[in-house]
Amino acid sequence: MQFRLTAITIVALLQLFAATNLADAQPQKGKIGGGGGFAWLSDPEVDHGSTFSLGGFFGLRFSDNFSVETGLYYMSSNRVFADTGIPVDDVPDTPAFRFETTRFHADGVVVLNIGRRQPFHPFVLFGGGVQRVDDKRTDLTFVIVPPQPPPGTPVQEVTLDETRYVPNGVVGAGAEIYFMYNLAARAEFRLWIPSEWDKRTHTFFFSASYYF
Repeated sequence: MQFRLTAITIVALLQLFAATNLADAQPQKGKIGGGGGFAWLSDPEVDHGSTFSLGGFFGLRFSDNFSVETGLYYMSSNRVFADTGIPVDDVPDTPAFRFETTRFHADGVVVLNIGRRQPFHPFVLFGGGVQRVDDKRTDLTFVIVPPQPPPGTPVQEVTLDETRYVPNGVVGAGAEIYFMYNLAARAEFRLWIPSEWDKRTHTFFFSASYYF
């Protein structure tokens, strides 16, 4: 009899705890998060390769399946190229120019979570925004002063230094893994698409989300 009473008490407490968690989950309308990952910067002129990305976001959740977010993301590449336009770290050659590029993406997206809010909750997102692109090209020439051997002393000349703002659309998909109702890990793939398809940006991003 004592065992049954103890079991009933434990079950009742667990149900009360679960109900409390569900009740607490509903008022949590805000979310904030940030993290980092890997980015690929497409460009028809040079191969920027892969680089790192950093970013953060703020959002409002209207239900477990529908929310909106705004975020800011940063990625940068700095590579040296040969006359052929091939990066010298891919094919060893005499450096001809350095190309530095930085991209800031500010966007607003709609996030649609799929299914019920479970520990593993997939989502898709879509929206738009603007990116700031900073490009700088520095040509490298070498002056040989005897008895200095080739390639000699590098002389640098900046031939391109510009900043432009480009509107773009954004699509993505990923999943959140909840540790608690107000704390989740997040992994996502995001694609920013400007008017020129060959200058798009891809990123694979890992972050933590806090709901409040």
